[in-house]
Amino acid sequence: MAGFGEGEPLMSDKAKPLTTTPVRARRNLRLIMSGVLAICLGGLGAAMLYANLANAQSVIAVTRTVYRDQLITTEDLAVISLATAPGLETVSASRISDVVGRTALTDLTAGSALSPRSFGEPPVEVGVSRLGVKLAPGRMPGTPLPPGTQVLLVAVARDGGDPPAGASVMGRVASTASDLPDGSAVLDITVPQAEAERIARLAAGDQLVVVRQPGAPR
Repeated sequence: MAGFGEGEPLMSDKAKPLTTTPVRARRNLRLIMSGVLAICLGGLGAAMLYANLANAQSVIAVTRTVYRDQLITTEDLAVISLATAPGLETVSASRISDVVGRTALTDLTAGSALSPRSFGEPPVEVGVSRLGVKLAPGRMPGTPLPPGTQVLLVAVARDGGDPPAGASVMGRVASTASDLPDGSAVLDITVPQAEAERIARLAAGDQLVVVRQPGAPR
């Protein structure tokens, strides 16, 4: 029987090369889309931040609450940088000297931006009072009385009695009269503070007549 010769290898000295099949990596589309979305959002946020910084303006802010009819002082205000937005009314920092010493027309809340409509001249000057009087038909001129019209407030008798004591009082129309369904009208007027109570009582008792003064605006 034939045998293997000594020294004869059972296999070839050279190993056969291994064949491998390349494995294609699976890509997670969700992760890819999430990354793209994050990049887009980051770019959008940066663009918005740049736009806000570019549109920022120096405006006046309220540092402590100022209530209606109080004077505004330097300590009540500060200058801040604020991005403008549609519909947001602000006051430029360059006008801060115009605001100090003016009157708060509304309550100014600490931490808020100052509105140009929230300050100005006091609606009632010192030494005068503003009151609304209801006047029956025939107790005031039939022509309009624009605000600022000077009038004479005359006390008249009621039911044939004696006229009330006291001289007539000069006043000024504060707002346009409002007509009521019964034909009467409500008129806001300003009068000397010392005469406000008497005029109010006369109006309540239907003993007041409003006379337009010569030279009043038409």
